[in-house]
Amino acid sequence: MRRQNKKHRTIRKCISGPNFTGQHLLHHPGTIRQLMETARLQPTDTVLEIGAGKGSLTFPLAERAARVLAVEVDAAFAETLREKAERHPRITVLLGDIRDIRLPAKPFCVVANIPFAITTAILGKLLGPEGKAFQRGALILEKGAARRFTEEATADPRLLAWRMQFRFEMRTAVPRAHFAPPPRVDAAIVRIVRREQPLVPAAESRRFAAFAAYLLRQPRLPAAEALRGIFTPAQLRPTLQLARVDRAQTAVSLSPEQWASLFLAMRRHVAPYRWPKG
Repeated sequence: MRRQNKKHRTIRKCISGPNFTGQHLLHHPGTIRQLMETARLQPTDTVLEIGAGKGSLTFPLAERAARVLAVEVDAAFAETLREKAERHPRITVLLGDIRDIRLPAKPFCVVANIPFAITTAILGKLLGPEGKAFQRGALILEKGAARRFTEEATADPRLLAWRMQFRFEMRTAVPRAHFAPPPRVDAAIVRIVRREQPLVPAAESRRFAAFAAYLLRQPRLPAAEALRGIFTPAQLRPTLQLARVDRAQTAVSLSPEQWASLFLAMRRHVAPYRWPKG
């Protein structure tokens, strides 16, 4: 244990500077390799890296992709990274908060050890309307968040709306010792891939989220009961059959495909004044 703490102190001394932001920088070669493999990069890819630090991931990315956009909020880190990247034309260093930076307009992917404190904000930016060119990503998240985003059952309407457009998969656990300084919790690599055919049109995401929120007011209530406020009895029976939803099945247990089927049936057969507002 003493040896490990000494290693962390040494690494932190190397990465600290006058503007040290408390970032947990990834330094473990094995985890960096796993993250790269999860991303499945192509030589033509544009990669957005969020929280680049001093480049432990940036330079390996540049060896595999056509272009790397390295975003770093800490001015000292960004300046050091620019100096190291002078002879690497594929790397562009962007100083700023990812929440304020405009995302690429052309197809791109993300490979990053993102700041845990703003996980939801980052995913909202990537998976929402602003991220319409986002194709796939391999991200390190706090392990609890990784579980929430990837577990089958969820009562989060926003996450369900994202699942209509993307697939989420938790891949590999990442021990806290693989960062410097180490965070208080372990992490995990999550793979996100845009569906070739969305289950619900992207333009309908807000309306879908309102629909999901309506059904999830009582997550353990059978979906058939919750849907009675939207569908007439004559509409409800064939809708449940088409979606393969058992009358006893709870709303929280519905699969993404079942959610999509129910929502699209509402759009086709139910008068708009009966749709949930949101």
